[in-house]
Amino acid sequence: MTDRRRQVTAGIRNHRGQFIWLALNVLLVGATLGVERTVVPLLGRDVYHVGAAVALSFVSSFGITKALINMGAGRWSDRRGRIPILRWGWLMGIPLVILLLTVRLWWAIIVANVFLGANQGLAWTMTITAQLDLVDSSERGLAMGINEAMGYLGVAGATVAAGFLGIGGHLQTRPFYLEALIVGLGGFMSMAMIRETRGRVTVTVSEDQKTHGIPFKRLFADTTWRNKALSSVTAGGFVNKLVDTTAWGVLPLYFASQHQSLATISLLSGIYGGVWGVGQFGTGLLSDYIGRKPLIVGGLLLLGFGLMGIAWGHGVILWVLMAAVMGLGMALAYPVLNAAVADVAPVKDRGAILGIYRLWRDAGYAVGGVGLGLLIAVIGIPGSLWTMALVVWAVAIMIWGRMPETHPCPRRLKSAA
Repeated sequence: MTDRRRQVTAGIRNHRGQFIWLALNVLLVGATLGVERTVVPLLGRDVYHVGAAVALSFVSSFGITKALINMGAGRWSDRRGRIPILRWGWLMGIPLVILLLTVRLWWAIIVANVFLGANQGLAWTMTITAQLDLVDSSERGLAMGINEAMGYLGVAGATVAAGFLGIGGHLQTRPFYLEALIVGLGGFMSMAMIRETRGRVTVTVSEDQKTHGIPFKRLFADTTWRNKALSSVTAGGFVNKLVDTTAWGVLPLYFASQHQSLATISLLSGIYGGVWGVGQFGTGLLSDYIGRKPLIVGGLLLLGFGLMGIAWGHGVILWVLMAAVMGLGMALAYPVLNAAVADVAPVKDRGAILGIYRLWRDAGYAVGGVGLGLLIAVIGIPGSLWTMALVVWAVAIMIWGRMPETHPCPRRLKSAA
């Protein structure tokens, strides 16, 4: 085998060293987000004494920034490379930590979440894009499952750790020292351990693809509405983040209103994130064998069911069960949505299309932060949970009827032949 052929051979096994470093880096990216999952909503309620509509403003500032940066990050990485963008993502963590540790005002939380959105939009997008560069088409679901599993295990672990660190009146300090440690480790790893992967794409695409790229306007239109597969996946990603906005910003407030302790709220959030994280190790791989569409639709249906269960019932045991159901729903849908985008996207424009998809997906945070705050003010938290469940189910039905399968399972292909 020539050196050039060896350079472009795809597969996790052939690039396991870099694939593992990227997986560890996304664990830290997720942990950066996880520190805030329980702590910040309760800071808004108990320390800064802001109402639900204002308290959810931090999710909107995060979502707007992350959504816009997602779109640019993908395009920039196709031109500049994956690793410079990843490193910029970790640099955005520095002002995030400084604001959280030094400024004790609610506006600082909102501004800090702008930098958190930048960190997530740059760093997480690049770990996904880089891992997709390393694998072949039969491993996309597995790769996305591993990426999202590691990231959301980081979210879950940091959520629980930050909650316990905040017990005893330390919500404003100890959790954010953990944040500083995570940012430092992630930045060091991106500088010292992770190597550029974009060269694999530029070698493997044809000369015609290098010369004639697809215009960005066409990529945007295809991903947003024109291509049935891409636009359906984009809609699924959007409501997925509406649900996660609910889990991040609303459920801690709801559980606190039901007189649950910080430790219990942290554990409930950790169960949701933990099942989400662990489940993705298998669901991404499963989608490589049975197709993407059943898992996406099934995951959305479970998310709606979990929200309804929390709104309907009371008691920690039921909430634990419903948090696990929601985590399983996320595990089924979340990595498979990324894999479905990669199935359809041309290799040369994969970064750009993933960026557009993630723009609309994470716009769910921005819309959810504002919309849920207003909805809670009008109909309360239980009514908002029922409304969100119905929205998610409506989108699941739309996807089932509209979206073509992007990765038919081997058995189906064999029978068709």
